[in-house]
Amino acid sequence: MLTRVKTATLMGIKGYCVTVETDIHRGLPALNVTGLADTTIKEALVRIGPALINSGFVFPREKVTINLMPAGRPKEGSHFDLPMAMGLVMSWIGKGLDENTAFFGELSLDGRVNAVRGALPLAISARDAGIKKIVLPGANAEEVSILEDIEVIPVNDLKMAVCYAAEGKLPDVSFLYKRKEKREDAENRKYVSDRMDFSQVKGQESAKRALTVAAAGGHGILMIGGAGCGKSMMAKRIPTILPELTYEEKLEITGIYSVANLLSEDNPVVEKRPFRAPHHSITAKGLTGGGLKPRPGELSLAHRGVLFLDELGEFDIRTIDAMRQPVEDGYIRLNRNFEEVVFPSDVMIVAAANPCKCGNLWDEKKICTCSERQINSYRRKLTGPFSDRIDMHIKIAPVPREKIEEKESGKSRGMSSSQMKSKVQEARMRQAERYRDMSFSCNGRLDDMGVRKFCAMTDGASRLLAEAYDRFWFSARAYVKILKTARTIADIEGKDCIGEDETAEALMYRTGGWI
Repeated sequence: MLTRVKTATLMGIKGYCVTVETDIHRGLPALNVTGLADTTIKEALVRIGPALINSGFVFPREKVTINLMPAGRPKEGSHFDLPMAMGLVMSWIGKGLDENTAFFGELSLDGRVNAVRGALPLAISARDAGIKKIVLPGANAEEVSILEDIEVIPVNDLKMAVCYAAEGKLPDVSFLYKRKEKREDAENRKYVSDRMDFSQVKGQESAKRALTVAAAGGHGILMIGGAGCGKSMMAKRIPTILPELTYEEKLEITGIYSVANLLSEDNPVVEKRPFRAPHHSITAKGLTGGGLKPRPGELSLAHRGVLFLDELGEFDIRTIDAMRQPVEDGYIRLNRNFEEVVFPSDVMIVAAANPCKCGNLWDEKKICTCSERQINSYRRKLTGPFSDRIDMHIKIAPVPREKIEEKESGKSRGMSSSQMKSKVQEARMRQAERYRDMSFSCNGRLDDMGVRKFCAMTDGASRLLAEAYDRFWFSARAYVKILKTARTIADIEGKDCIGEDETAEALMYRTGGWI
């Protein structure tokens, strides 16, 4: 009998629906798989036999042919175990399967259904193909349950999957609720212990203002200052002022982390904006992703969140150059095995660097030990094409001892995360309304046409920007970056037109580094 079982496969973080055709007919015992299956799928044939027998089913002693449609596209993943086993069982008992139901899961030799990598993107691919129900491992159920328009049927073993397919009996899912309650308790405890706030940052009120502007418009920012001035401390607190994730953003980020196999039982869904801080020894591939079977890199893992590049001057120049296009375009495009893989990389770049190798160049109380050659070599990494793509450059001054020793009070606390976040949210709401029919939602992603249309300036602001352009020899890209930043400052102030004050502040954020 011929049976068809629906499933899906991935290329990067996107996938497509696959039909597993199983045919059992007379002939010498043999099991063949066609349809560009990789080694993982071919190894499934070894796992499926013991799983069927140990689950109380019969393994066919006839000629079995399994075809994966469409046959002309490559397929990989251990999640094909369950649909292939279901095809064999249903062919043996002579019953067809609902075409609106998809199956995926990895099988143990005793018949248990184990969690798989990329469950959410697989489910999204099946849903987009018209699938209404998904039978999947219980360990992946919470992750996939974020989808609102598909029925999730979790199973723990092959018997449960067959019972549902043959008799329509729904499995017991009470274990899911117990795990969900446990996860929520753990999240609450984690929040209390790991809470961070900008009110803990002493001094640096001008830097807080700059970070508020950067967060409000989704602008990249480069902080230059000596050791111990608070660059890393402030960078780690940026997620506390960013807007909450939307439903669509949760789907995107959780899908990326699922493919990267970074989800856990305690955190099956990404609820907060990512914050990634790779070490400066990371390779270009580690940042952009790739490999024979492409996996997302740090740029994609920080999608819709913050990518913090601490000690930017210590990164390899080839690694820095590899980030140029992804940062500008918001995605990474790779070609593997005649297939195009696209990883999203819409990130807020936050970089920190010292003014020189030793970090004492701007310190009046310390002596810089770097030679002029070392300073110039170090500075080239910070003033090249990549830094030109970062919207804002600011100088971070050392914190005075008096500020550190100052006792906290209402006035001395400075801006808190909640105060900064309220400004960010108001500015983001204005941008969302303005760009509701566009492919972008914040000023940092404005294209050339958007800049011309939405960045209207007063005559005084235009003259000020023109004078600065001629004086500081800005590039055309820097000119546009200044306009975008000024647009964000105007949004924070609730203004429709960019004035002189907004332009002057935006210029300060562009010339505050080296000039």
